[in-house]
This record gives sequence, C-alpha cells and structure tokens, in this order.
Amino acid sequence: PPAVSSVSGELYTTHPYNPSSVEKLKHLKANNPATGTNYYTDSFGNVNIPLGIGTQIRYKLEGLYSDVQTNGNTPDIYAALSASNAILFDNSNSTIQERTAYWAVNEVHDHLKNVFPSFTGLDSPMETNIDEAGSCNAFFNGSSINFYAEGNGCQATAKIADVVYHEYGHAINSARYNSGSGMWNGALNEGFADVWAFTITNSPFIGQGWDLVD
Repeated sequence: PPAVSSVSGELYTTHPYNPSSVEKLKHLKANNPATGTNYYTDSFGNVNIPLGIGTQIRYKLEGLYSDVQTNGNTPDIYAALSASNAILFDNSNSTIQERTAYWAVNEVHDHLKNVFPSFTGLDSPMETNIDEAGSCNAFFNGSSINFYAEGNGCQATAKIADVVYHEYGHAINSARYNSGSGMWNGALNEGFADVWAFTITNSPFIGQGWDLVD
C-alpha cells in the first residue's frame, strides 16, 4: 500500500496575540527529488505517496495555490518515507509567518472556490513573499502578494491571517473584474478585499494584532 504522509504546521489562525496551533496544511507539494514527480496533500493535510519505504521526499511550503518565499527561498523538509509519516513545519525549518501565510492563502482560495466554484483564474500557485523590506504594510502587485517584516512598531504582517485574506482579496478583485483587468475604483478595491476577509472570520475587525506590543 502507498505510504501516507500527514503534513501540519504550527501557525496563527488569527493573529499573534492569540495562541498558535498546529493545523493541517492542505494542497501542499510533496516531491520525489529523484524523478521530479509531485504529490499534493488533500483538504485534511494527507497525501498518499505510492513509493517504496525509505524514498526521500521533499515537502515544501508550496503547493497548488501558494508558493511561500522569503528572499527567494521556500521552506522545505526532506524525510525518508516510512509506513506513516508525520511531517511538521515548525521553528526548526520555517518561520511562523511563512506557515501562517501558506495556511491563510489556502483558506481564502478555498473560500473563493466555494463562492465561485467555476472560476479557475486563481487555480495556480500565488507567489507569497514573506518579510519583504519595509514595515507596517502588505500589498498585491498584480502577480504576487507581499508582506513586510516586523519593525517600526508593527508585527510581520504575514502573521495576521486576515491581512493575508485581504491581500489575496485584491488578487481576486484583479482577476475577476473588468474582464480580468482589475477593479479600477480604489475604494471599492479596498472594501471588497475586506469583504473576502470578514466573510471568512465573521468579525467586523480586520488587522487585529498589527501593532507590536512590548
């Protein structure tokens, strides 16, 4: 039988002033470096890998809908297949802002597919850049979502799930409106990006946990 790997990460499902938790990482790439073949975790973070026990597998914070990078590097874990494999992304191999952003992109992508199941314009890995130079902001540049590093009294913005939802919301606005040329009204663009966030969180507050508290 194929080996089953369960992939999880310790992350913030809300923001840094609530406790972190270990969550399953869905749609995540498990790669056989010897052949280049990719396998992907399901919505429960599990992946069946039909290869022999002992085969080296590379698990990456990259998958069907997000490609997490910090300075161009994607966190990964190399592990030999055993009968059952518990793969954990934690502080020994990645940062919590990398893990939070990966998880949150997949949450908002799945939310998008629930609302617009026939829309396929964002069914590809979104470049998700962590700890970019700067502070106290995040942005969508037309092809990637980008989150600034901690500094100037602000958390690393990738640690805040609804900030990730908001920036991905800009990508949705860009892809879906005006035949894919974007939402031209800036105020509507910001507002609708917030709609994508608060329809996940069911909270009227967006961006809690932004400030760095001593």
